[in-house]
Amino acid sequence: MKAKVNRLTIQVVETDLFSLSVAAVVHATTTDLVLAPDLAHRVGIDVQRECARIGFVDVGSAVMTSAGNLIADKIIHTAGPRWGEGAERGKLMLCVQECLRLCETNKLKSIAFPAISTGALGYPVENCAVTMFTQIIDYSFEDLKHLRTVVLCLDNPQAATLFKREFQRQLEELQETGDAKV
Repeated sequence: MKAKVNRLTIQVVETDLFSLSVAAVVHATTTDLVLAPDLAHRVGIDVQRECARIGFVDVGSAVMTSAGNLIADKIIHTAGPRWGEGAERGKLMLCVQECLRLCETNKLKSIAFPAISTGALGYPVENCAVTMFTQIIDYSFEDLKHLRTVVLCLDNPQAATLFKREFQRQLEELQETGDAKV
């Protein structure tokens, strides 16, 4: 599913996030920037060293490294909130906003996101979809000079269905209100 909101093309896909040909992929990580063994193997030692050198990222914040052996140019590492820790929605919105900001300030044209915090951190998928689309669509109203494409990449059919449904709902709402160019 794909639509253009203002000058930003937003797309929902179901595939392997790290196989996408985009300028930046978002790695949902822990605050200590540890890469899962399978991702560490895929990206290579240089990215692992960059993460070790950076050392820490606050929940709701993001940092950028090279992408190592991935097709993407950069990896944006963001530490999402754990469900139940408090202010989860605000923290997730900050994660998305910071990733988008890093793309724009580094003149990157495209970014791919996973469903941040929905795995081991327990964030409900439907709530995540609402929060992420709200923030991405809000960001489409900024004076974007570089960022043109945002991909939401889901790794299972149920999550993809929920994200597509929420995207459609928000698009219909924008069309009804006339708030954005859709």
